[in-house]
Formats: sequence, C-alpha cells, structure tokens
Amino acid sequence: MPLIPVKTWKQPRVSAAAQVAQLIVTPAPVGGLNYRDPISNMAVTDALLMRNFVPKQTGAELRKGWQYHVRELDANVDSMFSYNAPNPANSKLFAAIDGDIYDVTTGTAVISQSSTGSTTGLWDTTQFANGADVFLLAVSPGAGYWTYDTTNGWVQRSVTGLPANPTSVAVWKNRVWFTVQDSSSVYYLDTVDSITGTAVEFTMGSILRNGGYVRALLNWTIDAGYALDDYLVVVGSQGDIGVWQGTDPSDPQKFGLKGIWYVGPVPKYGRFFTGYGGDVMLLSELGLVPLSKLIAGQFSDVQPGPSAKVQSVLSPLISTLRDELSWDVFLVPNSDVLVIKLPPQNGNYIQYAMNVNTGAWCTFTGIPMTSTASLGGNLYFGTDDASVARGFYGEFDQVDTDGEGGQPVDGEIQSAFLAFETPGQLKKFSMIRPIFIARQPPSIKLKINTQYA
Repeated sequence: MPLIPVKTWKQPRVSAAAQVAQLIVTPAPVGGLNYRDPISNMAVTDALLMRNFVPKQTGAELRKGWQYHVRELDANVDSMFSYNAPNPANSKLFAAIDGDIYDVTTGTAVISQSSTGSTTGLWDTTQFANGADVFLLAVSPGAGYWTYDTTNGWVQRSVTGLPANPTSVAVWKNRVWFTVQDSSSVYYLDTVDSITGTAVEFTMGSILRNGGYVRALLNWTIDAGYALDDYLVVVGSQGDIGVWQGTDPSDPQKFGLKGIWYVGPVPKYGRFFTGYGGDVMLLSELGLVPLSKLIAGQFSDVQPGPSAKVQSVLSPLISTLRDELSWDVFLVPNSDVLVIKLPPQNGNYIQYAMNVNTGAWCTFTGIPMTSTASLGGNLYFGTDDASVARGFYGEFDQVDTDGEGGQPVDGEIQSAFLAFETPGQLKKFSMIRPIFIARQPPSIKLKINTQYA
C-alpha cells in the first residue's frame, strides 16, 4: 500500500463571540443634591439623596462628628453667642437660658449675668471696637441693651429714646443701630464711636412696600467703583430690601436710599444671613440670595441663585417653618460648607449644607442644633438635652466631654439614575465595586436601584 502524506493539521476557525459584558466607571456625586432636574435626565455627578456626605471636588466625604462641651445645664439653651477679645485668652463663649447668661467657655457652666429680664431668651449680638475697648453689644426683648467687655463684664446700658424691646443690633459707619420688635422704625445713636447716648428714630416704612416690620440691619462692604464703601442694608419681614449709602443719617444730603428690592418673606427668628467673602448671603422664601446679584439684577428665574438645585424642597420648608424657632445661616471653615440650620420638625433636626467651593448641596442629620455660635474658628451649638456641643469635630457623634463613647457617623447616597448611553437596552448588573479612601475599612450596605424609586 503506497504511503500517503499526512495533511498539515489546522485549528478550525471559530467566529468571535459577541461581547456581552461591559465595564462602566461612574464618578462620585460631586455635583451634590439635585431636586431641580428630571430624575431620568440628571448629570452623572448629581445625587437624589446625599445625607451626611459633603460633595467635594474629588469625591464625597463623610461629615465630621460632634462632641459634648458642657453637660447638664438647667434647661435647653435659647441662644448662643461669643466675644472675640483682642487677646484670645480673654475670649468668651456664652449661652442664654431663661433670662440668665452662662459662661461656657471652659467646659464648665458659670452664670456670667443673671436676671437680664429677657422675655424670649433670644439674643442678637455684634462686636464693636472704639477707642475705649472692644465690646460685645447684645439685645433681647424685655432685657433691653447690654454690653460686655473684659474690664467691666456685663453692663446694662440705658439709652434715651430706645424702646425696651430691641430685637437686633448692628454697627454701620462706627454708629450703633437697633431694630425694635414689630416696628417699621429703626434707631441709631446720635454719637459716632459711642456705645451709649441718645437713640434717634428713623422711619423705614416707605421701603416696606409689602408691609411688615424691619427684621434686621446689615453692614455690607462692597466696591463702589472708586473705592470700598459700607452700605446699610435694611431687611423687612416680608422681604423688602432697602440699601442706604452715606455717612450721617441726620443729614439728608449725606444719607440716601440707593434702591429697593424684593426677596420674599424671611424667617421670623434667628440669624438668616451671613457674610460670604465680599458678599452677604440672605435666606428667604426665594432661597439663598446673594445681595451682590440682587442689586445687579442678576437674581431671577433666568439667572437663579446658589440654591437653585435644592430650591423646590428648601422654599416650601422656609414657607412652612418661617415662624418657628429658630433659623441660622453660618459658615464652617474647617469643613468648607455654608450651613442652613432649620427649626426641628417633629423632633428631627436637618441642616442643608453647600460646599462653598463648588456650590454643591447635601443634608446633615444626627446633629440636634437648637442655637449656634463660633469661637476661635470652631462651631458650638446648644442641643435639645440641655447641653452645649462642639460641632464638626472628630469622627464620631455624641462623644462625651471626656472624649469617650460616641456613635459612628452614618451617611447615605443615592446617585443619579444612569442609562449608560444605551437607554433602550435591557441590562443585567453582576458586580459593583465602590471605592473608599479611609484609615480603616468602612461598614457599608450597597444596593442597585433600577426602578426610578
């Protein structure tokens, strides 16, 4: 039988299998909360829920905790305020409770001034420096007008012509100004660089086009085009804003109205504004309003303010809780956030926070703030269990005064719904891996939500 050469063996060709698995990388929700856009058409960097996570430029960071500073006070704190002395060793942290003022600087509560006569426990304060000393000016309905300095301590001041129920105090052009409960008039001291004297009434009724009373006075420093200048901002309870310029309110030639604007009704209790760089942020039913954009005509539906992405939720809350105790707006430099403290709702405390660098929003829970104050760059707040705590400090909540105990801070994120560029295609998710940067492995619960719910 003849030999037959064997054919060279060849690997049979197999058609390439269609790719059925795909790897997708999604960024952290650095854009923060978005209550403005449809949930089916949000940016990949936005979130539907962002609780206790602060949206940063490079990711989402769990907020800092809080620690008790003073425990077992006589009652819940009505107001908190601080005195920042030229020598930091003389600075003070105060808590007002039932007409008394406590010094809580060191962690031990000591009555600094008793029986002030305050009928509400709500105090408004500001600092004023003249040639004599640096003073803390404080007013409260029923208590009248008080000052504090390192030499004399608390002193009740008698000002001729000032009603007994002042609600706020401000300093403008080295002159002390007051608002009075349920009044359309303001009062100023007739002498510059003085903390006492005679109060002169100045009627603001003409700028209150929507009625109400004068709620607050603000000192606003802006560039007038040729030099920096201080403007007096008058805020009406129903949202009318009057901006005055000049030097001497007793002389019409040296004091005049720059304009009137409207921002919607403002909260009745608490501090609803804060300095923000060279601007002033003011909270009203229209949200967070920058005064610079307001007077420049840049705050409107076409050019919304910084709270636009949470406006649909924030505005109804302001409208509903506007007359409740007590609102506050403040900056927390060590966390890069501006915080809006709402009154409690059925015992639940929620704060809205905005990253001051990016404008992204989130919410905080688990911080029972009733009133706040800053001292030495640190935030302190009264709690609902008759205590004072240091806020945004450490890694645990409810840490005792000795640094022991505490509860882990828990947060929650629901990112925007994504179609992964194939909205008409069914998908099956088989694996997900979140990425954390932490000193120890975090405890997490993970869920994939595919139902727009």
